[in-house]
Amino acid sequence: MRGKVSGSYRTLVLLLAAGALLFAGAAAAAAQDRLSVLAEAGTPMVAMEVLLATGPAHEDTAQAGVSYLAARSIVDPIRNALDAMGASVGVQVHKDAVAFSLLAAPDAWQEASRALLVALFRDPVENAAVERERRAIRTELEGRTANPADALARTVDEAFWGPRHPWGRSPVGTLQTVQRLTLAEVDAFLREHFTPSRTYIVVVGPVAAGEVADHLLPFLGDAPAARPVIAPAAPLESPVLRDYNSITTWISASYPIPDGADVEALRLLTHLVTEAISFGPRRPSVYDARGDLFMRAGGGGEVRFQLVVPPREAEDWARRIQEAVAQLAIRPLAEGEFEESSRSYRGTRLLELNSPEARARELARRLYLNQPLTKVTEFEEMSRTRLHAAARSLHSPVVVILGPAITRGE
Repeated sequence: MRGKVSGSYRTLVLLLAAGALLFAGAAAAAAQDRLSVLAEAGTPMVAMEVLLATGPAHEDTAQAGVSYLAARSIVDPIRNALDAMGASVGVQVHKDAVAFSLLAAPDAWQEASRALLVALFRDPVENAAVERERRAIRTELEGRTANPADALARTVDEAFWGPRHPWGRSPVGTLQTVQRLTLAEVDAFLREHFTPSRTYIVVVGPVAAGEVADHLLPFLGDAPAARPVIAPAAPLESPVLRDYNSITTWISASYPIPDGADVEALRLLTHLVTEAISFGPRRPSVYDARGDLFMRAGGGGEVRFQLVVPPREAEDWARRIQEAVAQLAIRPLAEGEFEESSRSYRGTRLLELNSPEARARELARRLYLNQPLTKVTEFEEMSRTRLHAAARSLHSPVVVILGPAITRGE
């Protein structure tokens, strides 16, 4: 009997040990899924992009902008130390994430990244830092008030996502909400939402992947990856017309991206349509044109085109944006035109990804969105058929026109 008990005990111990090993392996895998390294021997600097999966979706309407204030407040006390290392850090808040962009020399990046991650996860927020950053954000928001580009962005976000959707408001908050936020609210938001399980990190530069993992994985913890759950968009009836005191008219056409979309083909489409509506000999009245693609975690997103034109041409250009997209959906491009357009697109993308910081930002978004982490400067094989299918997947856009006397039809 004693032997049987002893044998059962040994079996139990072995099972527990095996379970512990499996749990440890799963925990390590969970952390590794949120870390990626692109080793580039010839790059003079190390870029680290840290994405925190939080933002407006976790903010109450009355606390709009708390994620931005929190992010700036925890970085503020370490800026002097980073400067002394020859490192720098930038903070940007997106609809679905807060981004920290660190740039440092190869011999200083580990110390600089440790300072940033300790500030993120361990250091308490300082009241003096919150007040300094509150003043800085207020100055930023006051400047945005008189900026028609920012007014258009706010209007389009509200029109595309819906006035009650968290992404329908500015991720930096408003003058009123930022002023009302308390130290306790900032601290509570940090403790609940700035967590290792929400963190995605990409490092680009002259580094060894193993050393990066040894250095950063302990900061990422062992919890499964967490992403915000976002309600579907509830767009306003299009077109949305808003009066704005300016000498030009600002136009936006935003196309919903369906789940399972061909992202690379949509990037090419965005490039082609932007080229088709930009300033040129046949389009001398276009002051500015741009196109942006935003993919959201869980699928779907938005392709947004923006134009600045004379007020009397606003309706015509709103129609021409849609015609440029529709033309690509009617039939595939001719082979020669497609090859020329593809070369132009690849050249533009290479310029956009010319710096290690840009490559880190791109890879961090892919990691966060669970997209393939191929080398960012090696492009997928594209075809006319894929481009045509991507254009056909886009349906009616949300159109916003903002300018002088728009609602009076002058």
